[in-house]
Amino acid sequence: MYIHLGGNAIVSRRDLLYIFDVKAFQQSKVNRELLKKMEEAGRVITLEKGKSRSVIFIQGKNQPIKIYYSPITAFTLLSRGNKFK
Repeated sequence: MYIHLGGNAIVSRRDLLYIFDVKAFQQSKVNRELLKKMEEAGRVITLEKGKSRSVIFIQGKNQPIKIYYSPITAFTLLSRGNKFK
């Protein structure tokens, strides 16, 4: 099954590692440092300009981890992922 993350991004559910609320995720200094390193490596993608509501970690088979900022809430994304279990 595939999940629409916002913008033009659609990913396979099996490639999803984590989905977090942006505010909760960025409260941790360690998480902010991780995001900074991933941005420097060019592995952070912002799907739509404006307010991001979730942080999604994706890793395809034999691919490096990528982080997506999505305008869709973590709750909605989780609901989409669990809809067809």
